[in-house]
Amino acid sequence: MQNESHHEVELQNQYSAIIRSLSGDIHLQIRDWQLFHQGLALNALAPHLNIDYLQASWAHPRGILDGVALRLLYSNYDLHLAHSPATFIESFVFEVLEQIRVESTCPAELKGSKENVQKQFIAWMQEFMANGGVEGSIGLLLLSIFCMVWVKLNQRPIPELMQDVVEATRAGLAEDIGPYLVQLKDNQSDQVSYAKISLGLAQLVSKLINKEYQNVPSIRTKQKNISNTFLKIEWTQPPSHSSQSEKRGHASTSHAKQSLERSLGQYKVFNPAYDIEIEAKKSIRQAQLAIYQNELNEAIAKLDIPWGKLIRSYQNIFNTTTLKRRETTQTEGLIDRRYLTHIATAPLDPVLYQHPSKKIEALGRVTLLIDCSGSMKDQRLKIAICVDALVRILEQAHIQTEVLGYSTKTWQGGRPFKEWRKGGQIPNPGRLNERAHWIFKDFQTHWRKARPGIAALLRPEIYAESVDGEAVLWAAQRLQKEGGHGDLHKKLILFSDGCPMDRATIEANGEYFLKNHLLQAVEWCKQQNHFELWGCGIGDELRPYFPNRLSWNQETEDLTECLINWYKELKTTKI
Repeated sequence: MQNESHHEVELQNQYSAIIRSLSGDIHLQIRDWQLFHQGLALNALAPHLNIDYLQASWAHPRGILDGVALRLLYSNYDLHLAHSPATFIESFVFEVLEQIRVESTCPAELKGSKENVQKQFIAWMQEFMANGGVEGSIGLLLLSIFCMVWVKLNQRPIPELMQDVVEATRAGLAEDIGPYLVQLKDNQSDQVSYAKISLGLAQLVSKLINKEYQNVPSIRTKQKNISNTFLKIEWTQPPSHSSQSEKRGHASTSHAKQSLERSLGQYKVFNPAYDIEIEAKKSIRQAQLAIYQNELNEAIAKLDIPWGKLIRSYQNIFNTTTLKRRETTQTEGLIDRRYLTHIATAPLDPVLYQHPSKKIEALGRVTLLIDCSGSMKDQRLKIAICVDALVRILEQAHIQTEVLGYSTKTWQGGRPFKEWRKGGQIPNPGRLNERAHWIFKDFQTHWRKARPGIAALLRPEIYAESVDGEAVLWAAQRLQKEGGHGDLHKKLILFSDGCPMDRATIEANGEYFLKNHLLQAVEWCKQQNHFELWGCGIGDELRPYFPNRLSWNQETEDLTECLINWYKELKTTKI
């Protein structure tokens, strides 16, 4: 599985909490070092707020976090998007000017935030200069304009070294830029008026850059000048206002769910007749299964797992409650008031007493879904240890568990693939492999009796290719069918190392056929109110799509630490 350490997960959760605390916006989250707001990625913020800089030695993390929070607090995103120009340079300048406005209007009572964002903006400009950003004419022009606007709105100077770099350019621009600076200062508290002035300034900058190319007399010199004016800034242009508004509008209506249901319904399977759903231990000889179980037992015995402490901790997460009841008609204890008349009529009756008893009621169910693809084979012992230990802890904490897995019965397509080829290879046939869904433990089987089934995870032959989307929906539907208390907490945890991979299906349907179906399945799970979807070890390409994630450190052999970390991570999202 892919690495994402507990430290990274915890740090991202802490950073997200800081932004939410200052902005008052509960919909913001940092996932895999990307910003998400109401399920949509925020990639088009000003470059000095790049989330990657949170880990840079030169940056001021609190300045980045406070800058994002202030933007959510004091800028209307839809209004900003409505005024944003279409060209790259103009929209870039427009974005930076809006962020400068927001940071400059930070109220006096947030003195610390004001200092943080100013330090970060200056640090970014200095880093931009140090990395050669002002060696080209475009970079120098933009830095000069940003400095001029920042100084005007914040009413404070920039460092002397930076002043020396931009002085000549600033002097040359003073006549053209001066009127804009005055208007920006006068309207910095009015986003609409400020946006109109910013748009005019962005268009002026674009004209100045175009003029730079028009003055070049020859093609050879022009090509050389293009390399010299290259913009060394990482930034993503925002989507058009219409497309973004459409996304946000649909997200708040039932149309999104209906659209998703239609998309899921369009997923095709060429021939499901060869698919299997089977208890994993039934596919292994008893003698071999005993060997696997012995190997698993020995590996767990070597670990110093604090079972009692972890059981109490996990029980706490799921709010497992202790209900006090009375055991009646006892021969000793407190007198049962219902039998007071018996004291006079039958004083020797031995069943006149009652005493309190405790009954634990589980309010949680957890499904562990294991990706049994070939790339997971080398880690199967480590995964089996973690799964067995986690199931034991949860079951003794009175949380019911189910352990499922998924793979294919063959490599590179099975009998459906052969049928498809014989039938003329129609385009877009759908899934062409034989799906295998493995049941290692069901909800009705206690951990002690289910251990042979969990040990089946050590069988190398079950690891083949993977069809993740179908497996996620299968596990989710099984979890939803489980009845219980109305407030029952349910979690589905997917253990996987990356994107779905079934070579025959991908070659016949395109590279994104299986991946898109998985993303649709994940989105469907996020819309359900009855359970939470978690990911563990999810690859870099898919990790941002999982709002809830558990860490996985492939290098460490300390699996006890892994179990403790999972408790801490699950605790942060306690319902």
